[in-house]
Amino acid sequence: MTTTTADAGRRDAALELIVAAQRSPATACAYLGTEAEGVRAELDDLDTPWRETLRVSVDDTGRVVGAVLLDVDPEETMRSWIHGPWTRDEQAWSEHAAALVRAALEQLPPGVEQHELSAAPAHTGMARLAAELGWHATGVSIAYQATSATTRRWPADAPGVRVAAPADLPAIAALHDAAFPGTYATARQLLADEARSTLVLEHDGELSGYASGEIQADGAGYLDFLALAPDHRGRGLAPGLLAAISRELLGRSGQGTVNLVVDEANAPAVALYEGFGYVRDAELVGYRSWPQPA
Repeated sequence: MTTTTADAGRRDAALELIVAAQRSPATACAYLGTEAEGVRAELDDLDTPWRETLRVSVDDTGRVVGAVLLDVDPEETMRSWIHGPWTRDEQAWSEHAAALVRAALEQLPPGVEQHELSAAPAHTGMARLAAELGWHATGVSIAYQATSATTRRWPADAPGVRVAAPADLPAIAALHDAAFPGTYATARQLLADEARSTLVLEHDGELSGYASGEIQADGAGYLDFLALAPDHRGRGLAPGLLAAISRELLGRSGQGTVNLVVDEANAPAVALYEGFGYVRDAELVGYRSWPQPA
C-alpha cells in the first residue's frame, strides 16, 4: 500500500473514482454532486487548490484505489474540511481509508486543530472511521432544492428586506454566531465576499434577520445561512426573508436552481422549506474532531 501525491494521470484516475463513489449513498462524501462535470467544478471552486492537497492510495499494480483532499481556512476559523476519503471498494476502504485521512491532516499548517468530514448516513464505513478517530457525529442534514417552477408558491418579499451594508456587521455577527456556532465562514467573510448575496430584514426599527447565499461553481444557487433574532421569531417574518433570498439566488443561477441544507431536527425550518416547495435532494452526516455544541 502506498499513499502519495498525484501526477496528472493519477488525478484523472482519482476523479473517476470520486465520481463513481459519489453516485451511491453508501460511499458518497460531502456535497460534491454525482456528475463528473459538477464534481470537477466544485473541486475547482475550493479555496485550497485541490490538485495540491489530493492524495491517492495505489495498489501493487499502481492502480489508484483511494483518494482524499481537503480545504482549509488558516486565518479566520482555523478549520479544515476533509473531502473523502473515497475508495474503489470495501477492501480498499479497510486498507486505505485511515491512512488517507492521516495524509490529509499531515498537510495542515500549524494552528488548524478543528477538522470535519462528512458522508451520507448510509455510509457506515465513514461512521466507523470517525469513531476510530474519536470524532463526533452531528445530526443528519438534509439537502433541499427548489426550481423556478416552485416560485408560484412563494409569498411576496418582506417589505423590510434590503442588501446588507458594512454597518450591519455587528448585528449580523451576533445573529450568525448564535445560530451557526463553529460554522465554516464568519459574518465578516460573508460581507467581504462580493460574489455573495447577503440580505438583511429590518422590522420595528431593528435588524431582525439576515440571509446569505452564493452561486456555486456548477451554476446552482446555494443558500447557506438564514436566521432571525429570537425576539423576532413567531411573527411570520421568515417566509418573506426566505422568498427574497431565494428569488435573488434563483435569478442569478445558471442552472435555475437554489439549494440549501438544514438540520433534520430543526422541525420549523424543515416545515418552512418544504412549504416553499423545496424538495429533498440528499442527506449528510458531519463528523467533527471537536464535540458538537449543545
